Amino acid sequence: MSKKILSILFLFCVAGIFNNIFAQDLQNNNFDSIDFNDAVEDVVDSEFYDSYLSQFDRAKTLIIVEPVRQHEMNPQITQYSNDSFLLSSLYEGLFSYNPITLEPEFAIAETYKLSRDKKRCQISLRKNAKFSNGKPINSQAVRQSFLMLLSEPEAPYSSMLDIIEGAQDFRMGKGSADNVGIFCLDENTISIHLNSPANYLPSVLCHTSFVIVSTEPFVYSGAYELEDIDSNCYFLKKNPEYWDKENTVMEKIIFWQSDDKAENAYMMNIGFADWVTSDIDLNLTINKKLTQINPEFATQFLFFRNSEKKYTKSKAKSVWDYQEFRNAVLEALPWENFRKDSYVAATTLVYPLIGYPAVEGFSYTDELEAKKLMDEARKKYKISAEEKIPLKIQLPKNVLSKENIDELLKALEPLGIDVNIEEISSYNYIQSMRSSDADIFCYTWIGDFADPLAFLELFRSNSTLNDSGYSDKEFDSLIEKAAYVNTQERYELLAKAETRLLDSGYIIPICHPVSFNVLNLSCLGGWINNAFDYHPLKYIYRKPNSGFDGIVVNLEK
Repeated sequence: MSKKILSILFLFCVAGIFNNIFAQDLQNNNFDSIDFNDAVEDVVDSEFYDSYLSQFDRAKTLIIVEPVRQHEMNPQITQYSNDSFLLSSLYEGLFSYNPITLEPEFAIAETYKLSRDKKRCQISLRKNAKFSNGKPINSQAVRQSFLMLLSEPEAPYSSMLDIIEGAQDFRMGKGSADNVGIFCLDENTISIHLNSPANYLPSVLCHTSFVIVSTEPFVYSGAYELEDIDSNCYFLKKNPEYWDKENTVMEKIIFWQSDDKAENAYMMNIGFADWVTSDIDLNLTINKKLTQINPEFATQFLFFRNSEKKYTKSKAKSVWDYQEFRNAVLEALPWENFRKDSYVAATTLVYPLIGYPAVEGFSYTDELEAKKLMDEARKKYKISAEEKIPLKIQLPKNVLSKENIDELLKALEPLGIDVNIEEISSYNYIQSMRSSDADIFCYTWIGDFADPLAFLELFRSNSTLNDSGYSDKEFDSLIEKAAYVNTQERYELLAKAETRLLDSGYIIPICHPVSFNVLNLSCLGGWINNAFDYHPLKYIYRKPNSGFDGIVVNLEK
């Protein structure tokens, strides 16, 4: 499919782009693996072409090649960063991140006032904020959007609003919407009443889950609106009702899905793709300077799930519900080898932050201590030394190398543990967790705001993000106390909470991932490397003399 459309674009664009962007590299590279003649000749009729025909200005169109997956189009229920990337162009919240500083800045909100006791905030909305259907985004629309989120049982982030009076009771079906502390003072002003001070609230509200959604389908609050979906392509067009449309440059955004590494390199080489976020064979790319690698505010880790959280009919306790068995595993793990392929090894859960106290993590393997802990645990819980203990681990495909898996099996064998590893496609992984009886799962968690709570919320007892079933009153108490003190004291309390979590043996930190993006920053502006891998498409523009100026082509979709 994609080669056919590439051929058409190649005919129109090659003169304008290829010489300007890649001419120098062509003189120094061998491209026997790319058949450019085939790109010109491989033009055939297709039902795909006939289904849609539109004319667009290539200079005002951004083509992004992304991994193949069917996007969840409801921003309130997705947990995938790929979905959030697309959805953040279709929807907007009260606040959004500044792509340079990552501090919250006004979006649909225009002013923000905090009361003296820090438990009430008053937010005024832009009077020119509208949905894509022309209806105003007023205080009632904002309140209704948050209530929809709280009443959605599949909304993973809804518990982040538990800091609002009455929100937790309403979310859990114990209270009324009338008691939720979000009040419409007038057409364009809302007041939010909090259970405790939360100076991080604007940062939380930057997340995709808290964008303002309409009660009507296919209505959007962001810079773009969905035009069409066809054959793994998502077509977005500029929203004419968006309050900041004058400063939104690109008229159309095309999310083109492909997992073919060689083809993705081909798309970059001929100028079809502006930006690749999917896998790509960098050995086949002409310009070797297009790759942007940046550490992410994220942690990849394994975690235990207790029996009460499992989705089996039997809720009988497993040995992995007991801290002694979990800690025996953590002592046995070959930490150094386990992390040797990581760009940035992670010994703790929370990504290092300025001012956050150093927390002692996992880096030391002690086989003798592991055996001692396991022997003591078996004796305490009356499990014979000869009995094999099953441990089922469910992972996304390719998250651990075969070498990592072999090392894991080898390390746990002396403890009498019978390990069963099941690999699931990343596309279905989160959904598969809901019906799995596995003991250990894996997350690559990107912090949603620059605060330790972005990670610790995953283990708070009443959190909708808590997939482990970890529940500890002291941990919860430390997080609650942290809301009432200054930043330094708050960090100290949260560090104690993290230490308590690590001591429980519930998590196995692996690494802090890095983001990979392939794009030509000499051609595109408005794209800034940052720790959230956050790149709002409303800011992207094409630089003058980038090879597309004034070129108009026909895209046969």
